[in-house]
Formats: sequence, C-alpha cells, structure tokens
Amino acid sequence: MFPNKNLLKSFVNMVVSRSKYFELENKRLIILPLQIIAAIVVIAGAFALMFEVTYFAEFSFDIYFGRLIATGIGFLILVISNFEIGQKHPTILIHVLLLTIIASFASIIITIPESLYINSHLLALVLFTSALFLNWDLKNQIIVAIYYNILFASSILLTDKSIYFLPSMYASVVYVIIISLLSIVASSINYRLRQRSIEKTFEARDFFENSTEALFKASIETLKINTVNPSFLKLFEFGKGESDLKNYIFSDIFSTPEEFEKFSLALEADLYLRDYAAKLKTINNQEFIASLIVRISDDISGQHKFIEGSVRDITSEKLAEEKIKKYSQELKNLNDSKDKFFSIVAHDLISPFSAVIGYSEILASEFRELELDQIGQFASDINSISQKAHNLLSELLDWSRIQTGRMPYEPQKVQVHSLANDLGELYFESLKSKNLSLVNKINPDHLVIADYKMVGTILRNLISNAIKFSHHGGKVSVTSTRINEKIQFCVEDEGIGIKQSDIDKLFKIDVHHTQIGTGQEKGTGLGLILCKELVKKNNGDIWVESEDGRGAKFIFTLMSA
Repeated sequence: MFPNKNLLKSFVNMVVSRSKYFELENKRLIILPLQIIAAIVVIAGAFALMFEVTYFAEFSFDIYFGRLIATGIGFLILVISNFEIGQKHPTILIHVLLLTIIASFASIIITIPESLYINSHLLALVLFTSALFLNWDLKNQIIVAIYYNILFASSILLTDKSIYFLPSMYASVVYVIIISLLSIVASSINYRLRQRSIEKTFEARDFFENSTEALFKASIETLKINTVNPSFLKLFEFGKGESDLKNYIFSDIFSTPEEFEKFSLALEADLYLRDYAAKLKTINNQEFIASLIVRISDDISGQHKFIEGSVRDITSEKLAEEKIKKYSQELKNLNDSKDKFFSIVAHDLISPFSAVIGYSEILASEFRELELDQIGQFASDINSISQKAHNLLSELLDWSRIQTGRMPYEPQKVQVHSLANDLGELYFESLKSKNLSLVNKINPDHLVIADYKMVGTILRNLISNAIKFSHHGGKVSVTSTRINEKIQFCVEDEGIGIKQSDIDKLFKIDVHHTQIGTGQEKGTGLGLILCKELVKKNNGDIWVESEDGRGAKFIFTLMSA
C-alpha cells in the first residue's frame, strides 16, 4: 500500500501528530473547567462550613472536619492545575476532585441521615452540571458514574430506611442510576460536539501550519504582526521564530517605504488585493519579488481591523518572464538580421554582378569593334566592381560567422599602430584619388589584448568609411588614448558628417541606412554593424560623435595589454 518508505513515514507522522493534537487539545479544554469546579468547591465548602456547623451543632466536629478536608483538597487541586504537572495530568485531578465531592456529600448523609433528601439532589445537580461543564470522554464519565453509584448506594444502605426520599430503597437506587445515565448521555453528546469542533480546529491549524504559502495577520492600527505560519518565518528568514517578530512591523517586510506606501494606497482603494506584485525584503535585507493576496478583516467585536493574507515568492517566475522577453527580443533581432541579410544579398550584391555581366557581355560580343583602351577601361571597371563585391561577400561571411558563433576568437597582444600603417598602404590609391592624407597618431606603446584579424577588420572599415565621406584635399587621422585599463581609438575625418537624426540608425541591423560618399561611392551599411559585433567580441565599446557638415569621429575601445 505504501511502496515509498518516505510516504509511509509521512503518513505515520501525520496520524501521530493528529492523535497528539487531539490529546493535548482535550487536556487544554478541561483545564479551565477543572479550575472553576475546584474554585467552586473551595468557595462552597467555606460557606457550607458556616451553614452546617450552625444548624447541626451536635455534628459540628465531624462536619467541620469532612468539609475542611474537601475544601483543602479542592484548593490543592486548584493550585496544582496552574503548574505543568497538573496541566499534563488534568484527568487524574478531575477524578480526585469528583471523588472528593462525592465523598464529602456521602459523609454528610451518613452522619446526618435527615439530610439525605437535600444532599442527594445537590450531589446529582453537581455531578450533572460538572459532566456538562467538563464534557470529557465517555470512559471517564462512566467511571465517575460508578463512583457516584457505589458511594451513594453505600450511604443509603448505612442510613435509616425511614428517611428515604423515595418509597423504597430500589426506587432510590433507580433514581440515582437515572441521574447517572442522564449525566453520561449529556456528557457523551457534548463530548462528540467538542471533538467535531477540535477536528475542524485541527484541520484549520494543519492547513495554516503546513501551507506552502506564507500566511500572516497584522493589526491595521499598529501594523504589529500578530500571527504568522512557519512558511512566513522561513520566507523572511526569522531564524529564532516568532520571537524575532517582537520589534518587527508589517511595513518592514517591504523593500522601501515607497513600496509600502504604494501597497497601502492600492489596498485602501480596493480592500482586497489579488496577485499584487511587490518588492519585499527578508530580515537580512535580501530583496525578492512577491505576489500578495491581502484583504481587510474585522475581529468579532468589529472594533479592530486587520490586514491578513498570504505571500508567495515569485522571483524565479519574474526572472523566467524576463528571460522569455529577452529570448523574444533576441529572436526578433535574428529575424531582423535575416531580413537585413536577404536585403543586402538581393540589392547590394546583385547590383555589382549585374554590372560585371553587362561589361562582360559587351566584351564578348563586341571585342572586335572595341579599341584597346576601351577594353582596358572595361577590364578595370570589372576589376573594381569585382573587388567591391568580394569585399561585400567577405563582410557578409564574417557577419554570418559571428551570428552563428563560428568565428574563432584568438586574443593576443596587438600593436594597432603598425596595423594602421599597413592600411595606409592598402588604401593608397583611394587616398591619392581624393588627395587625402592618412595621419597615424596611434601611440606605438599602446598595445591591446584582442583578436588581430578582428582589429584589422574594424580599422579597415572605419578608415574606408572616413575616406568615402571626406572632401578632396582633406585629412583622415587615427589616434589613441589610454583610459584606465582600456585604450580608446578614434578614426576622425573632415568630411560631410552625419545628421543627428541618422546617428541612432547606425550600428542597427533592423534599420537599413546608407549614404552616398563624396565620390559617389555606395555602401551597404553592413560595415559599421560588423564593426560593432567585432568590438563587442573583443570586450569593447564603439560609438560615433558627429555633426552634419563637420566631419565624424568613430571611437572604439579595447582592453589594454
């Protein structure tokens, strides 16, 4: 039935816990009735001493002694019931107390047979009332009834039969038995009702104690937290249990006073909040995001109001939501990248190949009619167009490899000064055609830790752009500055600049932005995007500073070696 040992152990613990709870609750519920009955015995005993000694002077010593003993026992039981030993064994104290009451009445009846009538009624009333008042279990009630019947029957047998309050001894015994049975039945009914009440209380307590959600109740006037369950103590890291709550109020669980003020306004407006998200903090100031279900409630008298509800930590859920949003954004970026890729392939890559095909068709069909210098011009144009197409393909390939994580990253010490010199030679013809000068002001001592090929691609694209947008006779300069643990590089031109509205379009794959150069050069817009990816790959940043008509500064940083 229980294949899992842990499940069996859990079931046994639950049964034991339930049984123990019923046992303790029954003991707790009869402590107060026991104390009240004991107090009544003491008070009634004192008055009885005065009354009976006055009216039965010839029996004063016997009566006084018997009542004194009963009153003393009642007082002793009253005292013991306030200590731990008495609260652990209340049933024994009740038996002693009821035996004392029965014995006290029986001794009076034996001593003064004429009092049988009044004392029998008084004793029956006392036992019947005690049974209802105590409403303890049937077994103990039957035991008390046996005491009552034996002792009362004995007192009848030992007295003068002429003073029986009923026609015969049998009738008297029947009367006593009926009283006992009524007492037992009444006690049994009351006991069952109490057990149902205890069971409901146990279920409520069990739910409260074992709820996975943190439950609480706090005064709305003082904000003092009155009641919490173990999950609340665990969630807010109260290591010493409820004792830590003494100097802790409800507003303290919120991360900031502003957060509590926001919650208060929401609760005041609605009186019931469901799935209210708020930033809370533990007793050790560890913040977390929680979902609260809270309402305003009244006590029984309606004079005091409380804030009660539950708290659930939803930090992991919120983090999951953020991850989903992040992944959604990444997916959008990938889709945008795909669209950009196909746009470039469809437009920028097809255009140069169309030009190459056109020139080659002319050469193939009309080469006999063409002059040698015309053929040379066509060949030069084909070569130029092919170079541009090749560069574009290289950029597309590099960008694609970065996106798919297939571009190898091999960091090493790189002297960027020598790289800039090499690029000056690479772009010698482009610089010459526009009468531009490339000034390399990079400090040779400024070494960086980066991938050599990637740094070359970054500089090549930025210098190529600077040449493209520079006016004839201008200057392109490359500089470096050490800033803390990084080296900041700047590629600056004196060209047409960039409009402020266009600056935000740069470095974005989802925005197709190109600009015609001063020599009618066309671009794809992919070069800057590739630069951004490569700089990021090398743990750096890149940005642009420019004004329309006043040149541009493209700045990027790399880690210093």
